[in-house]
Amino acid sequence: MSETIRYNLSIPDAHRHLIEVELRVERPQAGTLGLTMPSWSPGSYLLREYGRHVQAFEAHAGQATLGWRKRTRNRWEIDVPQDCSALVVRYRVFSHDYNVRANHVEDTHAFINGPSTFMLVDGHLESTHQVKVQAPFEDWRIHTGLERADGKPKTPMGEAIFEASDFDELVDCPLTLAPVDAIEFKAGGKRQQLVLVGRNDAPVEKMIADMTGAIESSAEFFGGLPYERYLTVILHNDTGRGGLEHRNSTILMYYPYGYSTDEGYEDFLTLFCHEHFHVWNIKRIRPAVLGPFDYANENYTRALWIVEGITCYYENVLLLRGGLMTPERFLELLGKRIGTLQNTPGRKLHSLEQASFDAWIKLYRQDESTPNTSVSYYLKGEIVAWALDLTIRARTGGQRSLDDIMLTLWGRYQETGEGFPEETFQQDAEAIVGCELGDFFDAYIRGRQELDYDALLASVGMTLQPAKEPPSHGWLGINTSRRGDRVIIKNVLTDGPSADAGLYADDELLAIDGMKVDRDSFKGRLERHKPGQTVNVHVFRRGALRQAAVTLGQHPVAAYKLVAQEEGASDQALAIRQAWLKTPTQSSSDD
Repeated sequence: MSETIRYNLSIPDAHRHLIEVELRVERPQAGTLGLTMPSWSPGSYLLREYGRHVQAFEAHAGQATLGWRKRTRNRWEIDVPQDCSALVVRYRVFSHDYNVRANHVEDTHAFINGPSTFMLVDGHLESTHQVKVQAPFEDWRIHTGLERADGKPKTPMGEAIFEASDFDELVDCPLTLAPVDAIEFKAGGKRQQLVLVGRNDAPVEKMIADMTGAIESSAEFFGGLPYERYLTVILHNDTGRGGLEHRNSTILMYYPYGYSTDEGYEDFLTLFCHEHFHVWNIKRIRPAVLGPFDYANENYTRALWIVEGITCYYENVLLLRGGLMTPERFLELLGKRIGTLQNTPGRKLHSLEQASFDAWIKLYRQDESTPNTSVSYYLKGEIVAWALDLTIRARTGGQRSLDDIMLTLWGRYQETGEGFPEETFQQDAEAIVGCELGDFFDAYIRGRQELDYDALLASVGMTLQPAKEPPSHGWLGINTSRRGDRVIIKNVLTDGPSADAGLYADDELLAIDGMKVDRDSFKGRLERHKPGQTVNVHVFRRGALRQAAVTLGQHPVAAYKLVAQEEGASDQALAIRQAWLKTPTQSSSDD
């Protein structure tokens, strides 16, 4: 169908967190017309059931009120009469969920996420969609990746109409309304916009310089930028950080004062680089099943490790190549990530393909068993992407790398606009780089075999060593959280001593060997005991006092370092290391 679907969004009272939506369909066919509210946001693989926030649904044709029924959790059906010139549907969306995947409306700003706002009209997925946005205050700017229907390039204030070529584009361009202007700059020859929402201490000049460097590093890698304008919105809050990718924009959440330390600023920069790399890897280079989307149901794929894990790897690779991260820091971060993976027992049970497939029920629904029973395709995907890169370099004598796979996939997308078939990804990769990779995929992607770090690092003349010696005191084998001054067991690691002793998640730690434990004293109590000693641990479990005898273990290595070995390394290994790190062969992560 070619009729334009029109929406009108307004926020009459920001304090009540409601978005008023009016949907207009011209000349609908008589009979039953269905509308579906998406259940999830592409890029975040969990059914969030946005239909639960819809209220005050009604439908009209002229002055007549039409009958309708709610058929499922996210679908409404309307009785359309004969010779209906226009169908008008109105509903409200409650919007007070402060994250990048949902709506939040306040008196300081409004963030409007497409999938949690716009209903899809049956048969109109590919129709042109227009949306008129009315800000609650006249001085609020309207920031979005959508282009204005009147063709004007300036960021509008107060009210504007935007146009999308289809429903996919509409919901992939969130709207941010706030009394702040976009900071404009050029990078890679294209227009860039940065919007900072909320109080913050962002070092704007440095951010622009470094974001420019990151963008141009990616542009150099892929041979240019696939957009004319890119919008970065940072929503500041004190509860968490994250991001969600879109074809020509990204929405980030970051701490208001998180930029003040070197580590915090680096964390922001890698977060930005990660989301910007998604402009290619997932928004264009993608598994074929991830587009066009089924917005109402799960979209299963075993390839999220490709679009997320490889992106995690390249977020630092491209900062390294762009001169925004030193080789030493790059290797230090890689060693830390290896340590995190090796301290995740679930890596032994969950393959990368399984972790990708199970995202809908695992990654976004973590519980006490998560570290024991699953592994993140972000975390292990990053390490396996690095391992795949080094494996290809070693097996081709340094002639090929993971770069060749990504660039070839990008070239194919540019030719066809289609996603890649994930079931042939291994064979396609082998054809691109010219070496066998079946054993690698069987062991580390389809299988759960431990990575052979010694062999991987030998190929670049390096070894893996603990970054520092583990603590000498005893280890309980638990993760804890705090509730006020109380210490609560969050996870009991399946390979740790507390699992053997019968301690449970949600137990409240009270005492170790008769000495009271609270937030301030917990660490000190443990430091008095050595591995191999048995201590009596008292806990409250559902209000009842319990005691367990725990034989303390040895702390595992928390992080590793990658150490260059100049003596004994082959000329090929040194050359591959130089090409991998883009540094002289004498570079090392350790003096």
